[in-house]
Amino acid sequence: MQNELLHIYIVDDDEAVRRSLGSLLLSRLSDCSVKTFDSGESFLAGAQLDANGVLVLDLRMQGLSGLDVFQQLQQRQSPLVVVFLSGHGDIPVAVRAMQQGAVSWLEKPCSDDKLMETIARAKAQAASIAVARRARLQAQQLWAKVTAREKQVAPLVAQGLSSKECAQRLTQEDPDNPIDYRTVEAHRAKIFAKLELANSNALQVFLRDNGL
Repeated sequence: MQNELLHIYIVDDDEAVRRSLGSLLLSRLSDCSVKTFDSGESFLAGAQLDANGVLVLDLRMQGLSGLDVFQQLQQRQSPLVVVFLSGHGDIPVAVRAMQQGAVSWLEKPCSDDKLMETIARAKAQAASIAVARRARLQAQQLWAKVTAREKQVAPLVAQGLSSKECAQRLTQEDPDNPIDYRTVEAHRAKIFAKLELANSNALQVFLRDNGL
């Protein structure tokens, strides 16, 4: 994530674990900020939940459990990539969490190399999420430039219909507001210009990928 500092959070109610993991990550990573929390509650209150990053999360804690925190992040649609820390008895829970979207789990105690390997994987996923979020934001900004009438025309153009066919379809759907094919031609040109697209195939991909 170029020019963007990645946040890495460590949430564990064991001070020794927080200190050792934090020191290791700070010594090995120069492109990240590392912040620790002693509870799920303090993490949810003090972390940037809507920012890209990696969360190393203990499963068993006083108060909110790691699974409780994970579920709250999912409800808030947080982009944070979660790596669980678990004891041997928590492995089935950690596996279920992975099936729900966590990137990995580490059994305590874990080696430095295993931790860094897992963090590297989580960082790569966080970078992919950041790229996708930026693309979605850009698409939303471009789509906001499109007028209501152009938004009616766009799906028909994306289907490969000619301007004449688009005009006929729109007029049939709303006889009280007929539209001429030359007006559709003008809308088509403006749609491509506003969305920075070259043709109907690109428009089809744009609409599909952004749920429009």
